[in-house]
Amino acid sequence: MTEITYYAELRNLILQMERDLSIASLTEIEKKVISALIILSNKEQKPIHLDQLREHPLVKSMPQPSLYRAFQTLIKSGYIDKVGTERSGLYVPQIERFS
Repeated sequence: MTEITYYAELRNLILQMERDLSIASLTEIEKKVISALIILSNKEQKPIHLDQLREHPLVKSMPQPSLYRAFQTLIKSGYIDKVGTERSGLYVPQIERFS
């Protein structure tokens, strides 16, 4: 199999996983944001500060307004919870939401 064929098969597998996890309707930006947050929170085992998230490769080149819009949508949809005080900037993914 060629590399492009592997890539195509991987994209197809990702689409199926997104459907299984009920995230297929999220925008690509929202998917990147939630993915980066999950990766960081699994690595750190603690709430993630927005500044940490901004440095993750999946979202680093993302325009700030797009990142904030995605965050608000993900919070309203129950994929992300804000923890701590109003100004803490700490967030956790709601892993149970994907079960």
